[in-house]
Amino acid sequence: MIKFQATFPNEKWVTDVTEFKYRDGKKAYLSVILDLYDRSIVSYVLSHRNDNPLVF
Repeated sequence: MIKFQATFPNEKWVTDVTEFKYRDGKKAYLSVILDLYDRSIVSYVLSHRNDNPLVF
């Protein structure tokens, strides 16, 4: 069972990639890392490609 709560900062992080579509069929991808302790954003990257460098 996965618990989406943390007792201490930096104990658990989660990540997700969101796709945004904008003019002329172009896309942008937002990768965010979130600390479950206080829901703060640890890191984010915006890219025009959904590839490994985006999430690493």
